[in-house]
Amino acid sequence: MPHRRLFPASGHAFALVAAMLAAFAASDCAGFQSARDGILSGTLSSPEARTPSRASATVGEIMSDARGTYIDRLLADRDSTIERWPNHVAQPLRVWIDSSSTVGGAQASFPAAVRAAFGQWVSTGIPLRFTFVSSSRDADVKVHWTSYLSHKTGSTTWRTDDNGWLLSGDITLATHISDGHPLDSRGMRAIALHEVGHALGLSHSTDAADIMAPLVRVDGLSPADRNTIRLLYSLPAGRVR
Repeated sequence: MPHRRLFPASGHAFALVAAMLAAFAASDCAGFQSARDGILSGTLSSPEARTPSRASATVGEIMSDARGTYIDRLLADRDSTIERWPNHVAQPLRVWIDSSSTVGGAQASFPAAVRAAFGQWVSTGIPLRFTFVSSSRDADVKVHWTSYLSHKTGSTTWRTDDNGWLLSGDITLATHISDGHPLDSRGMRAIALHEVGHALGLSHSTDAADIMAPLVRVDGLSPADRNTIRLLYSLPAGRVR
């Protein structure tokens, strides 16, 4: 497909990631879950920030706008519930990225790769902006590093209120794949793009050309990724009628 941008065969570390995820596609991001237990962290957004661009929507209305998206997968995976952040433009979401000695030397570029991933999602035009903070206590979204994750390279958890508005997100990124090979900055940016997508409310796509496919083979957002996040952020959070 014209918009597909696969990693070249010379990208050994990324090719190994792809092979590993092919074997364990069902386990990729298996750790991400929604914790609707009412435990809050950070500061709740103002009521004005919770006003979507449309007041309500039915499944039929959503699907009438769904051409070129995978919103159907999101509705199926999340029991017909829209989970998204309130609008945050004037007051950006606060993101903390671990910059400790966990990532140093050849991995020193990893925090910048993650910041670039957040920037790509902002470039879609959704009503979100991000600011990067130095203290995890001040953050709405936290990004941690670990050397390895079992059969996957990223994991995301999030918390919503009773109405489906996202309240916090926590992303863990592995610096190595399971066989010990390290990721490079390009591979890290791709995995971060995928996990940030989950933290913003997206589920998996079934198309390998999308960054949200369980098996990440691309290094940028596809038209379907962009269309789906835009549609998601035009909808109110909560149960779809």
